[in-house]
Amino acid sequence: MNFKGLLIFKTVYEVNSLNKAAKILGYTQSNLTAHLKKIEHELGASLFIRRFDGVIPTEEGQQFYHFAIQTLDRFAQLKTSFKFRHPTLLISELLFQFIVIEQQKYAIGSTEIVIKRTSEMNHVINEQFFDNVITFKKFNHADYCLVATKYLPVTFLKSHSNITHQQLPILINNDVDCPLRAKTLALYQQTSNIITVDSLSQLLNLVEKGQGIALLPLFLQKDNFEKFNDEQYLIAFYCYQHQSI
Repeated sequence: MNFKGLLIFKTVYEVNSLNKAAKILGYTQSNLTAHLKKIEHELGASLFIRRFDGVIPTEEGQQFYHFAIQTLDRFAQLKTSFKFRHPTLLISELLFQFIVIEQQKYAIGSTEIVIKRTSEMNHVINEQFFDNVITFKKFNHADYCLVATKYLPVTFLKSHSNITHQQLPILINNDVDCPLRAKTLALYQQTSNIITVDSLSQLLNLVEKGQGIALLPLFLQKDNFEKFNDEQYLIAFYCYQHQSI
């Protein structure tokens, strides 16, 4: 038994005719008959008495009609409520600051936003539905399609308060899938002066206090940071959309 079967039963009940119901719903009469027989088999009861001029409901058919209209009505209400729910967004930490805060691509008040580390993204999309996913790491999932590849401009930043910065350590976060971490390690393979910190917020705090430099989004330089040098890089990120949209 499914919602299609309930709709078929309801239509047949209201027009008292398999032929008329088939024309209204756009099905063959044999298709309708098969659905009704399946419902009757599941219920263990006859729902209609067939006559040459149509059908009339049995007592069980009358009872089932009330169940059918209540169920279909509740289902319609549920679908309507889903249309007015807030869209959901799963996004990486740095990309949240860039896309939501800096570019204001999503309204915080009207979007349910979940922020995760890049290394956590694959696990989260398998546990929960999201309308949109924006991440530094490509993934393959049957429910999502890649709709855009974009780029985040990054550079090494230091604190405004630093007068000399030649001996500052290089800071990276401990998110193993973070492309900024990977880019830093690729650029400074032979450097031992690299410190791993536990979180992005801690990394930003240390840079702001003048205790290190880090590869960070270019837009942050307007705050308490300035460029360490003139080198800039583009870090790819990926925008996915749920297939049902």
